[in-house]
Amino acid sequence: MGAAFSDITIYAQSLFAEGTAEFAKDGALKNYISDLYTQKMNGYKPPGITRITIHPGYHGDWNRTWKRGSIVAIAPYFNAEEYTVSDKMGKYRSILDLIQVSTLQLSEEYQWDKTVFENAYQEIIRANYEFIKEYPVKMSRDKKKYARVQVEKTETTTRLNLIFTINGIEKKVQLFEKRNWYWYDSVYELAKHSKWLDKHTFGVYSKQSDRFGYYSLLDDVIIGKLDFNKNDFPE
Repeated sequence: MGAAFSDITIYAQSLFAEGTAEFAKDGALKNYISDLYTQKMNGYKPPGITRITIHPGYHGDWNRTWKRGSIVAIAPYFNAEEYTVSDKMGKYRSILDLIQVSTLQLSEEYQWDKTVFENAYQEIIRANYEFIKEYPVKMSRDKKKYARVQVEKTETTTRLNLIFTINGIEKKVQLFEKRNWYWYDSVYELAKHSKWLDKHTFGVYSKQSDRFGYYSLLDDVIIGKLDFNKNDFPE
């Protein structure tokens, strides 16, 4: 099968000076939308592709897309001046549109499943750019309770929540909050591995990183090894 699809990286020009707080904030916004779009692809991998790179700075210079190995590059038009003076929601839409123009053109050229990208775009618009990813519901061993994992992100933070349903009533427990590492965030590896330890305790684990975190409904405590540092990438 080969490596999974990893990310859509935007190399859009910024009018802010590199190294400034404004530059970092602008980068976080672009990465947030790109990560959200990638997640809304729901695991789809364009045939033979692991990464898309978007280079608006080369628009007009490149007369075609470029493919090297499993990475494909494209240079669509992007109005940096108009983007810079827009409010946050306007910026979100500009970056989303930039990604969408790119993926649709690439879909035409390389015969990818265009509906994946059309659906991703519409889902993001309907959710008003809110980043919440839900994982499958799992029944407790006594078959009286249900639980699921929820990943919730802002431009700078990542939260992993556990949502319990007992007698039709939901209980939300924040297992942890940490820095957002966008596409490469280790939260995704944790979130996809969840289980009930017993009829009262549910949580997540990762054999790759040796991290785990569980919440006990009976004792109202979080049990875990959830140390995250500045180099928090999936191992």
